[in-house]
Amino acid sequence: MGAYFVDKTYFFKVIAMKRSIMFIVLAALCAIALVGCSKESATTSAAAPAAAPAQTTQTAPAPAQEVKAEEKPATAEAPVVYEFPSDIFGTGAVGANGAAACASPIAAQIAVDILERGGNAIDAAVGMIYAVGLLEPAASGVGGAGQMTVYLADQDKYVTIEYMTQAPGAAVAETIETSSSDNPPAVTSIAIPGVVHGTLTALEMWGTMTPREVLQPVIDLARKGFPVTERWNTNIEGRYQNLKAYDYTMGLYTDDGFLYSVGDTVKNNDLADTLELIADQGIKGFYDSAFTDKMVDYIQSLGGILTHEDFAQYRSVVREPISTTYRGYTVYTTGGPSTGGAALLEALNIVENFDLASYGPDSPQTVNLMAEAFSMGYKDGNAYMSDPTYYDLPVDTIISKEYAKERAAKLNPDVKQKMVGAGRLTVKLNATGEEVLAKNATDQGGTSHMVVMDKFGNVVSTTNTNGINFGSAVAVPGTGFVFTAHLSNLNNSKTASVSMLMPYIKVVSTTCPSIVADESGKPVLAVGSPGNWALVSAAFAAIVNYIDFDMDIAQATNAPRTWKDGMTIKDLYIEGGYSPETIKAVEAMGYNIIDADRTYSSHVGCIAAIEKKDGLFYAIGDDRRHYGAAAF
Repeated sequence: MGAYFVDKTYFFKVIAMKRSIMFIVLAALCAIALVGCSKESATTSAAAPAAAPAQTTQTAPAPAQEVKAEEKPATAEAPVVYEFPSDIFGTGAVGANGAAACASPIAAQIAVDILERGGNAIDAAVGMIYAVGLLEPAASGVGGAGQMTVYLADQDKYVTIEYMTQAPGAAVAETIETSSSDNPPAVTSIAIPGVVHGTLTALEMWGTMTPREVLQPVIDLARKGFPVTERWNTNIEGRYQNLKAYDYTMGLYTDDGFLYSVGDTVKNNDLADTLELIADQGIKGFYDSAFTDKMVDYIQSLGGILTHEDFAQYRSVVREPISTTYRGYTVYTTGGPSTGGAALLEALNIVENFDLASYGPDSPQTVNLMAEAFSMGYKDGNAYMSDPTYYDLPVDTIISKEYAKERAAKLNPDVKQKMVGAGRLTVKLNATGEEVLAKNATDQGGTSHMVVMDKFGNVVSTTNTNGINFGSAVAVPGTGFVFTAHLSNLNNSKTASVSMLMPYIKVVSTTCPSIVADESGKPVLAVGSPGNWALVSAAFAAIVNYIDFDMDIAQATNAPRTWKDGMTIKDLYIEGGYSPETIKAVEAMGYNIIDADRTYSSHVGCIAAIEKKDGLFYAIGDDRRHYGAAAF
């Protein structure tokens, strides 16, 4: 597996001990917050168990509550403990019936509670999406967007559902301001949110529970409160200038403008009210009601351009996933309007032309090849992927083996390329057939990834995003969530180009939630990451570690990673977990080395993944951003 695991064993054990203490405290607070989650709902068919720490146990069913006088109470069976020795940070969980991983161990436990109540992976994923929106509101939420890659066991079918944000009807290039770099971002950069439509559509099509049943635990948690984490404050510090422009938004996430102390309890009753409305009134209640008018009126009062009609016409889209084979496995992920899915598959196809296993994970050749392959995928995904409703995209070429072979021929394992460019491909407008220019606008992070597997065989890998952290920072008073500034991801120019700002085009994003299937076609891995374009690189690394280097998913997640900044020629973020010899050799190739002094870097993405092996579910949350997991 590489010497870098062995040499840092003591360091890993110390960190694991600290993280374990932290998660015990968080889980205890979670248990208090979640008592009676579903009992309060008249439509909930079964009570959710009280939250417990993310653990590697399978608990036996509780004995009957009524026991006749002449009978002795049944003795509860001891919990079954499953080993997960590669979970060095204590951020994983193992179970025989299902598992979940995401940005918060509390949210992961909510998902597992839904599974324990009889729900499937889609039910659990929807509950977890809203829970993460509550617990990590900077990265995703009701006002944001997302995509799911789903395996439906009863149909033996892989599908995706796309619920990206959408440009309003009045969004015409060069007529509005769409910058998100101002403090705060332009209100006219707010896009129509997709999360509610997408999640409720997925629930209706493939779930087994009602919106009320999956949302009630999140509603209860929002009302009873949850503990502030270190990352909560870090996200606020990073966008404080944006948040302070709006008193209501500051009141949602700070203590009258001051940061909460880690461990303090925070409530969001306004978001609970919004989730109550969604639970009771569904898609119509959010997109075509008096609540819609409330959102629209406030945004327009600030100078925004969203209308009631914009909300009412919104639709999520069920699409076929794009896929490629990789050394006997098949990788399924999202196509347009994702820019990252095609880039991921192209990178995998390129490195398939090289024997990475012979080089090993801790080698300059592997680092160089993966950096260059990712750069090629980045260039093509960024230049040529967009909303397929509007554009005829060259996705089949980008993810083809023939194209990858041409790209791979430009690479030398021992030499860094002087320049990496996009391929010579074309994109046409569907409406006119006119060829358009390649785009050069980048996604801006503010994202969260989640995965679920259930005992029925269903799998969900989903990435949700606010664009930049906290998006526009605009929260309509009384609603409890922020809207994105996602129109900044589109090209605000009248010169025709891919992803040009135009009415009702879906916003592009790098999200690439992925599922890996074995030779039989059954899913063995669900994986993804947040982190702008680093999320593609992180998923790429995890899949290569799992397949080429025979790592289990915890090892594949915790192994050192790199990220080559596609906007530059030389910048390579490389974690200090690589051997000094490898780092020096990579630098000698001509890379500008960044973060080599850090064992783990915040720039290389953050994996949430589940591996199914030998009848068990191994879930892992990346400690780089304090992700967590739960299983039963």
